[in-house]
Amino acid sequence: MELGGNAPFLVFEDADVDAAVEGAMMAKMRNIGEACTAANRFLVHESVAVEFSSKFAAKMAAMSLGRY
Repeated sequence: MELGGNAPFLVFEDADVDAAVEGAMMAKMRNIGEACTAANRFLVHESVAVEFSSKFAAKMAAMSLGRY
């Protein structure tokens, strides 16, 4: 049975932001982003939100699309 869900990824204020970004990439892009358990919502404490989102966006932008 496919239950879907909203798979939140939480980042707290005392998080190691670099480790959180790596974890977020794995959580979102597992199976090329096609896993039903892939993170769909990112809940990030406001004190690290700008740092997390800019680093996460940079990692996403650096990904290659399609065949190499």
